[in-house]
Order: sequence, then structure tokens, then C-alpha cells
Amino acid sequence: MSDGPVVLVRFGVPIPITRALVGDYSLWFQRALGDEPLGVVDLRDPDERLPRDAAAVIIMGSPQAVYDAHPWLARAQDEVRRLLADEVPLLGVCFGHQLLAVARGGVVERNPRGVEVGTTDVHLTPAAARDPLFGEFDGRLRVNNSHDDAVVRLPEREPPTLLGSTGKDPHQVLRWGARAWSVQFHPEMQARETRLAVDWRSPRLASEGGDPLAVRDAAQDSPDGVRLLRRFVALARGAS
Repeated sequence: MSDGPVVLVRFGVPIPITRALVGDYSLWFQRALGDEPLGVVDLRDPDERLPRDAAAVIIMGSPQAVYDAHPWLARAQDEVRRLLADEVPLLGVCFGHQLLAVARGGVVERNPRGVEVGTTDVHLTPAAARDPLFGEFDGRLRVNNSHDDAVVRLPEREPPTLLGSTGKDPHQVLRWGARAWSVQFHPEMQARETRLAVDWRSPRLASEGGDPLAVRDAAQDSPDGVRLLRRFVALARGAS
């Protein structure tokens, strides 16, 4: 059992209107995890470091694209590879999911199947039934998505285990090792954050034939997302 902190890794902030209405990404996780104290490290800042005694690390989403030439991207990939090698409990979310993929040799591109935003069903694979994190779910999670990009090719060397997919993203849930997972969806997002995400992504959604108003109206809270985050922290802290 680890008494160290659960650390959120930041690579960006919400657009101003979203931040004003629902706060920074770290607050979304804090609301989901209740009294669990969370630290925040911004790896875009060369002076910030991940604590070596972290009980777990969650890499949050970002409006940045993981395939752009960010000056901090090489360092971010090195940190991911270190966390994986050291078997630190790790969860990548959206941008974090994509960062794990490129750090291990996968490919991320603008999703050729289109933007995925709103409340969606993630269908789990048979392997998920035996997984310590996803095995508690009965074949499906109802969660919230918001992404333009996707993992389009998995790493060929040491490929992850596929645990879940949606119609627009066959690589929604991946397991990278004994204590590392990543999800393209946002377990921390509830209905109000999701409605704001739909507003932000409505131009692309409409251009691809979607109905932003209908998607917005259908947004729901996600007890499955909250349950997943709490299960991850419990596993990191040694609960069975």
C-alpha cells in the first residue's frame, strides 16, 4: 500500500468559457474523487517534476494535439516510459491515452471516423472481464467523450491489450502493463462539462452530419466514470 500522493499531470487548460463555468481539468477529477487529495504537475514547465513517491499518476486531457511539435513532448514521452518501466500505477485520459500510445511507438491522427463527443457507450472486450480495473463492469461503460484525434495504429512492439471500443474509436481502452491503463473517453466529465464540450466541437460535428443540439441534450452524468476513477485509486493504494 502506498501513502504517496495521487498526481494529476497537466498539458493544457480548458478554453476560457469552459474554465470560467466549470473550472480547470484538475477540479473535474477532484469532484469525481471526492476527499482524495490530488497533486498537480505541469510537465510543460521544465522546473516541475513528478514526485518519486506518487501512489498513482493520472495524465489528463488537453486541447493540444500529441502529434504537434511541442517543445515539451520528448520529455513527456520519456516520463511515460519511465512510469511504465517502474510500474507506477498510471492512467492516461484522452490526451494522456494518446501520449502513452506515441511514447510506445503507436500513431495518433485526426480521427478519420469523425469527431466523437457526448455521452457514449464503450463496449468492453472479453479480456476486460479478467482485468482488475475493468472487470467490475458488465461488458459496457456509459461515459463521456470529447476528442478530435484518435490512436489509429497500436505499437507493434509490446502492443497493449485492447479492452474496449466504440463505433468511432476501436482503441478506446488499452492496458499497457501490470498497473497501467489508458482511456480515450473522459471518466471525470459529467453532463455539464460534456455539454460545454459539445458546444466547442459543434462546428466539426455539424460539418460531419451530426446534430449538436441533440447530442448536447442527450448528455448525461457518468457514474461509471466516477466508479472507474475511484477503482483505479483504490487499486493503486493496494485495495483488492
